[in-house]
Formats: sequence, C-alpha cells, structure tokens
Amino acid sequence: MKKLILLAGLYSSSLLAASAQGQQELHFLHWWTSTGEVQSANLVKTELAKHQIKVVDVPVRGGGGTPAKSILQARAIAGNPPELAQIEGPAIKAWATLGFLHPLTSLAKDQQWEETLYPFVRSIQQYNGDYYAIPVTVHRLNWMWVNHNKLAEYQQTVPQTWEQLITVFNALKQKGVMPLAIGNEPWQVGQLFENIAFSIGGQAFYQKAFIELDADALSSPSTYEALSKFRQISNIIGDKLIEQRWDQASQSLLRGDSVFQISGDWVAGELMSTTGEFPDSISCYPTPSKTASFLYNIDSFAFFNSAQLSETEALKVAGILSSKQFLHDFNLKKGSIPTRKDIELTGYNQCAVKSQQDLQQALLTGNVMPSIVDSMAVSPLIQKAALNELFRFFNDPTVTSDDVILHLQNVSKTGIAF
Repeated sequence: MKKLILLAGLYSSSLLAASAQGQQELHFLHWWTSTGEVQSANLVKTELAKHQIKVVDVPVRGGGGTPAKSILQARAIAGNPPELAQIEGPAIKAWATLGFLHPLTSLAKDQQWEETLYPFVRSIQQYNGDYYAIPVTVHRLNWMWVNHNKLAEYQQTVPQTWEQLITVFNALKQKGVMPLAIGNEPWQVGQLFENIAFSIGGQAFYQKAFIELDADALSSPSTYEALSKFRQISNIIGDKLIEQRWDQASQSLLRGDSVFQISGDWVAGELMSTTGEFPDSISCYPTPSKTASFLYNIDSFAFFNSAQLSETEALKVAGILSSKQFLHDFNLKKGSIPTRKDIELTGYNQCAVKSQQDLQQALLTGNVMPSIVDSMAVSPLIQKAALNELFRFFNDPTVTSDDVILHLQNVSKTGIAF
C-alpha cells in the first residue's frame, strides 16, 4: 500500500504540472485492457471529445480489477483521485459514505432513472436515497460459450446438465483436447464455482450460503454437491491448467484449442473485436440450471471530487455518458446489455438478445443474483477470502469440502461487514 500511495503522489505531481500548463483533462481510471474492452473504453474518449472534453486513459491491467481498485484507493488517500473511475457494487456506497463522490440525483431525475432502470440496477447506484454513479452495463455471468464446430468434430452434443457437461469434458480429455478455456487465477476459477453453486441451489440458497455465509446453508447438501462437481472438473482439467488471462482463454476457444468457456458476456465483446462480428463457430448457452436464472455484474461510472472537476462539470459529463445513444453503442461493442429498459437492442448479437430475454424471465421468478466474484455482493475482504479458499480447493486435491465449508463459516464469525 505504501508503494501505491507513493506512486499516486508522484502521479499527482505530474497532473498538477499539466494543469499549470492550462490543460483541462478528465482522467479515467478503469481495468478494461483486453482488445475488446479497449475498443469499448475508447468510445468514452470519442464521445466526450465531441463535447471538447479530453480524456486521459488510465487503464490498469489485472483480472477482476483488483489492482485498479487498489490504485484508486491509493490515489484517493493521497488526495489525487481520478475524475472518472470504473466502479462496481458495494464500492459505490463505500466511496459515497466517505464523501468522495459527486451526487448525480438531479441527473437521475431528469433522465427518469426510477422508471427506466431495472430495480436491481437502481439500488446499487444509491446511498441514502441519492445517486452516486451511472450504471453502464449489465453483464451476464452464467454463460457457457461453445465452439460448436469442434464439439461436432469430436462427436459431442451440447450438455444440458452439469453431469452431462462433466461427461463431455471427460470424453474430450480422452481425445487429447482441453475441454475448458480458463486461466489458473482465483477470479476465473471462482467464477466457475459461482456458476455451479448458483445453478444447483438457486437464488435463495446462493443468497444464504455465499452472500450471508449462513452456517446451515454452507453445510447443506447443495454446497457439497456444488463442491463435488467443482472437484470433478478440477480433476479433469487441473493438470492442463495454465496461467492465462480470460481474453487469452477466449482466443483459445475461438481457435478451437478449447471447446468450452464458462464466463461473462465480455467474451462476446472480445470475440467480436477479433472477427469484426460475432463468429459463426461460437454459440452461447446458459450454464446448466434447474430454472431460468441470471447471474450479473454491473459496471458503473463514478465522478470523484477533485479540484479539476466541479459538481456542475461532473453532471455535464455524466449526462453525456448516460445518454441512451451512448449506452446503446457502448454495450453493443462490449457484449453486455444496457441498464436502461427503454433501449432497443438494434444491431446486437444473438447472445445479447437472449440475455435480455432471460433477464426478463428471471426477474419474474426472482432468480436474479449479483456476482460475488465480480465485486457485486460482498465486501472485498469476504470476496478475497472466499476466492482464496475455492482456488486452493481447485488446485489442491488434499483440501476437502469440509475444509472449505469450515473456513467460510469461520469468515462469517469474524463479523466482517457485508
């Protein structure tokens, strides 16, 4: 942390020098660094340039945005937060509580967010009744991406259950094929478990077990079943697992080096950035589930108090980046769907259209759930503790289900605030 604060302080000096030369710039800190993500992030610069606002990109590489969040914290502590930052979940309320963010309530009223945003989207952006962030994307995480050309080549069919999926994985491994495109890092491995647990137990179980860390829910048969399937998959792919970024895994899927990828719809954005359109060789299916379900992540933009950005200026920029046209164009390229209900998906890929349809169905049954892995549901400390336990379990066959459950129950006993 001391090193991050020192870097933030040095960076602050360079910004002050730039300001002294009369340059008016909006610094945008985010973790969109893959090819597809960069193309999406560039839309922010392009859109604001139309309004004579120069954006200085501050991308920070790192899975799940953890390094970017650490740098944001260090810069804020050093008194030099970026004017604009990508932000997610409970972090919005945390920054607002500390007084770092410009309120956006007047903009929300002008744009009728109470009517146009999904209810689960609205609540995340608010603190004490005021809005403090612009919701930009709704990413669906429970997607199974399939290279159907390769699946057919190896005479396999699309699995409908986790049992069938594990059988197909075994068959592919026996043919010398890597079944699953995944990197050996905690957030990617944790995302696989999150998909399994959510689909097996549903919303109520997932809420109690992995958000509230309820001791009884954690020790329930559903948890043991999820961990059992998680272990079966680790036994199949563990010896072939390599350290790679999620976008490198997506390229492996596209090449046909792997046949499946279980990940969010940012995969679609990455694939489209490579081929120019959604590739014919790839299909998307909801991960196996007993009911229609939707596991989500929301990217938001927050505006930090700084000498370079007044509340009036923040509201102006926020109005530009929350317009229907910008949100349409940004999500079209990102692979996600808009946070506003009144935006038509004209030109969107078939997976995005399916995602919106499935979201509507899941909302009717209450089976919509924020992702733990992608910082939407719990505190960073709980998130890190859970990911570390799951990562250890996946990579070490001597770690038992009882070990994982006990450790998560102990995390709950620490009393860390959610």
